[in-house]
Amino acid sequence: MIAEFTCSIIAKCCNTEEQQYQFQAEGVIQPLVNLLDSRCLKAQEAALDAIATLSRENAITSKKNTVNTMLDFVKDKCPKMRLIAATCLTNLYRTGIFSKSSNEIVLVVLPALVKLLSEKTDDIQEKAPLVLADLIKDSDEMQKAAFDADTISKLVELLSSISSKDNTEDDEENIGVPGMGSIARRREKIRENSLIAVAAATLLREECRTQAIEAKVLSHVIAGLNSKHPNVRLAACQCAKSLSRSVSHLRTNLVDAGIATPLIKLLHDESTIVQAAACGALCNLVLDFSPMKKSVIDAGGINRFVEYSRSNDPILCLNGIWALNNLVYKADLQAKKAVMEVMTYDALIELLHKPNLTIQEHALGMVRNLLCGRGEDTNWIIEGIGKDDLLDVLESKIQVTSNMGVEDDEEGAGTAVGSSISVNVHIYMCVYIDSFDDRH
Repeated sequence: MIAEFTCSIIAKCCNTEEQQYQFQAEGVIQPLVNLLDSRCLKAQEAALDAIATLSRENAITSKKNTVNTMLDFVKDKCPKMRLIAATCLTNLYRTGIFSKSSNEIVLVVLPALVKLLSEKTDDIQEKAPLVLADLIKDSDEMQKAAFDADTISKLVELLSSISSKDNTEDDEENIGVPGMGSIARRREKIRENSLIAVAAATLLREECRTQAIEAKVLSHVIAGLNSKHPNVRLAACQCAKSLSRSVSHLRTNLVDAGIATPLIKLLHDESTIVQAAACGALCNLVLDFSPMKKSVIDAGGINRFVEYSRSNDPILCLNGIWALNNLVYKADLQAKKAVMEVMTYDALIELLHKPNLTIQEHALGMVRNLLCGRGEDTNWIIEGIGKDDLLDVLESKIQVTSNMGVEDDEEGAGTAVGSSISVNVHIYMCVYIDSFDDRH
């Protein structure tokens, strides 16, 4: 009993990186691992939960036999034990202790989490999708494995099961934990986390996006965008962004579903976090090949994106300039002028000197896209910014990108990857400026 309570306290008190390090320094890992071999189910669950919290985004030393013990717990009869063990192994996987092609993760942990999506006891259906999202996010290999395991279809089935109960007044089936909030609230949490998982599963691979579309996920995304719960709206925006990375679906299924309308509405959401996410999703909808570009512009998208680009919020600012950059990509001169009349050259130059290097990247990209096109496009932008000012900017950025190891600690945007992109942008712009000189 004492061990169980102690583990629970540790799990509740190590939410920050500093707290994690403090507990590790005090040597709590090994006693927690020792409890995994105890015969007390509650103590084992509490110990696993504490290890899972300590290892979230934090590498801890873990021996092979400890991992094997956790893998055994993933196969346990108790759903809660399986979930906690899977959470623990997912967190350890995220810290890099497993090899990229780890069979244990692909063949044991992933299928266990997929199976838990159908487990209606306790709060399993609320938590399993979020753990699943953590396991597969940003990993092409894991998203391929999720596709093979039919994960996305199972997530959509879970979304459908929740949606079918929304209008049911006399629902006797308990979803989640009785006494821990209303059934409606728990359903919204399941909806939120399931959408987050779909967003993670469809981020990188086209076949995953196709699987989601074929599973009829779009109706749930649209419903999420119109939800009264901000966290659900945020998750739906993330899902819309992942799905809109597909050119073929952007031109067909997303248009047919009418996804642009609720996203545009969310540009005026009460939550700035939701606004930023909606803007991020709309970045893909305003590209030249998107049939929804005109709808976004007609709804006042340019003014809103410019407003965001002037925000002190780095995420809003980034997504605003990103959207503007995409808007002028392969645009005609009239469209470019429409954007710059609202934005102004002074504001664009200011963005080129932001401390956030990713914002600088997109501002440079916007200058490049403005330059690209016919000769009159090049003349117009060089005369607007001023040739000397433009060359000064290019020179200053080339000096910055010559140091590939510097990181921007304040904004969290390193230059090692982004610098190579900046150099390419510089080359493009120098070519256009050179062609401008040749004509004069």
